[in-house]
Amino acid sequence: MEKQLRRYLLPNILAMIGTSCYILADTFFISLSQGPNGITALNLVLPLYGLIFALGSMIGIGSATRYALGKGSNTADYHLYFSNSIAWTLLVGAVFVALGVAVPDGVLRLMGADDTILQVGHNYIRIVLCFAPLFMLNFTCTAFVRNDGAPRIAMAATLLSGLFNILFDYLLMFPLGLGMTGAALATVISQAASAVWVLRFLTGKKSLLPLHLCHL
Repeated sequence: MEKQLRRYLLPNILAMIGTSCYILADTFFISLSQGPNGITALNLVLPLYGLIFALGSMIGIGSATRYALGKGSNTADYHLYFSNSIAWTLLVGAVFVALGVAVPDGVLRLMGADDTILQVGHNYIRIVLCFAPLFMLNFTCTAFVRNDGAPRIAMAATLLSGLFNILFDYLLMFPLGLGMTGAALATVISQAASAVWVLRFLTGKKSLLPLHLCHL
């Protein structure tokens, strides 16, 4: 039991340390590139990140837990939880996409932005909202990877995401001069790299979680 606990606990701790490092790097680069207004815009968007993370984790961890319990008790159709979690993640994420397409400035004003902050954060919040399904899909799939017996794969995905974020933050914000847009695109690229990594495992031959067509 102790060995099993370490097998799951240590990769999660390392993954959270990696996440903390890339968040600090992201904030540092934005402060250098955009100054106080950039940091203000970032902090106004952070609650949206929290909401996206919460919903993605709720669907992912909840479904992955039901999957693990069903697998342990040999419940019929336990394998369908993965397909359902993907479907619900995309459906919920579509709400954020609609907001990003239709009223990104309205959302940012609701978070407390004035005209000055709107100019800095417009593209940032639009990109974050439009790619919310990708972020949520990454959280969901990572939860299933852990419960499919591969905590190290989940840790590697999180660390890979952090490294990509730091690298593309610098490249897009400074050599290419894209500012806050570059910061948002760096986050999208890093989440895409992580999602591809975990989906490659989840849809591979070693995984027990193939996708199925099923009722929601």
